[in-house]
Amino acid sequence: MSAYPPARYNPLAAWEAIPANETPEQRKTREVAEETARKRSARIDEDIKAERAALKKRAVKLLVLGQSESGKSTTIKNFQLAYTYQSWTDDRLSWRAVIFLNLVRSVNTVLHIIGCEMNTQLPSPSSSTPSSPLSSAASSSSIGSDGLPPPKKEPLGTRHKLLRMRLSPLTHVQRDLEQQIGAGASEVAPPASVLNQIDVSEDDAVPFLAAERQGRRLTTEFAVRATWMDTLTQLRTRDSLGSELKVSERKLKEVMGILAGCCADIKALWTDRTVRAVLVKRGVRLEDSPGFFLDDLERILSPTYEPTDKDVLRARLRTVGVQEYSFVVEQGQNDVLRAADRKGQEVGRTWRMFDVGGARTMREKWYPYFDDLNAIIFLAPISCFDETLEEDPRVNRIKDSLMLWKGICGSTLLNNVQFVLFLNKCDLLSRKLKHTQAKVVDYFPDFREAQDAKRVAEFFRHEFKHVLKKSPLPTRTFYAHMTSVTDHKSTAQTLRVVRDGVAREALERSYLL
Repeated sequence: MSAYPPARYNPLAAWEAIPANETPEQRKTREVAEETARKRSARIDEDIKAERAALKKRAVKLLVLGQSESGKSTTIKNFQLAYTYQSWTDDRLSWRAVIFLNLVRSVNTVLHIIGCEMNTQLPSPSSSTPSSPLSSAASSSSIGSDGLPPPKKEPLGTRHKLLRMRLSPLTHVQRDLEQQIGAGASEVAPPASVLNQIDVSEDDAVPFLAAERQGRRLTTEFAVRATWMDTLTQLRTRDSLGSELKVSERKLKEVMGILAGCCADIKALWTDRTVRAVLVKRGVRLEDSPGFFLDDLERILSPTYEPTDKDVLRARLRTVGVQEYSFVVEQGQNDVLRAADRKGQEVGRTWRMFDVGGARTMREKWYPYFDDLNAIIFLAPISCFDETLEEDPRVNRIKDSLMLWKGICGSTLLNNVQFVLFLNKCDLLSRKLKHTQAKVVDYFPDFREAQDAKRVAEFFRHEFKHVLKKSPLPTRTFYAHMTSVTDHKSTAQTLRVVRDGVAREALERSYLL
């Protein structure tokens, strides 16, 4: 006889069947118990659903790392532009003063350099390793930024002295703009031991002290704290009755009027071939530096000017201290990004991004932010293969990035953190290889390929991958992207891939996938 019940036997039906000979009292008790069980099950289902929704919306924490001027702030701007567009639009006008400041600082840089040339205060740069985009063409550039050979050397003359005189009010304009942007601002200068090598007392408002010692650019740079935008946002409040705000708004309009009146002279200065030849001689390439707007002069100084998205991405404003940015993801700003949102799965999620600074003095502050981290976006600018650190002219900038990358890959605190590498400034790399005589092999002897931007980028990609594979966790997935973060269209696609990957790993860590 078979030990199993008949084939038609249904144990669930038998369990749910009404017991035979059930009394009315027993039936009432059973129905109450069943209803209580159903309600308890429904509550559990709702709690699970709510917990899953909360986990999906839990903040994702990212650290954006890289040396100074690697593109960290621009990367964060790209994220805002792509996924918090309404907030980005609300803040965009606040960048107008910063763009004006970038423009004025560039003009004052040129004025200072031609003044030094006239007075022979500064020697020509040496042929040693340059330290920045401003000096990267010191001994190798043979083609101007307009694609034409520089003119034969001509002395600076009377017209240049007149231009300096007519544009001298811009020194005060620069100071007014710096005051407008926020209290607590400061000039970030090179170490005193370096400044002692040269007399810098002529004008402490000059942004770039284009003196060279062993190929090093000496700079002072205006810097603000993270709250600078709060001050400028108030200037846009039309219904504000505060006298202080009215004064600030009036000063900004006065600055705009002065700049508009100087437009013709600024254009004459920047397009003067003798001036451009002096810049080439002194190894200064303003067009490759952050915050360059001299080629957009007439558009920016128009009375109706409002910053475009691209203008804000290009604007340069150095911040000091740790910067925290918290975003609530909105719907993507275009059809491609909206389609990529996977029916709104990421909409409403909070992302917290930290920029802890890239200068050597700031790097010790990175480690406290490694706790409870989802991902690190590491930016390595590969256009600076022939440049050295401003803090230490003995150290090549890409080699410094490789050392930083090695330290991060070797940290056991980050074993569960996703790494995303941005090999940044590919556009500047291509321009440098095309317009200068700088050779990658002179700085990286292992590079044996043709001097081509794609091959150079792939070479550096391999170098960073090699460091990862030699780390204590060589099985970690290597995510690397070639980027030009001032190009929002391409960067938006890269950020979408990064965002989806980081979000997926965050969900996997929460056991939701």
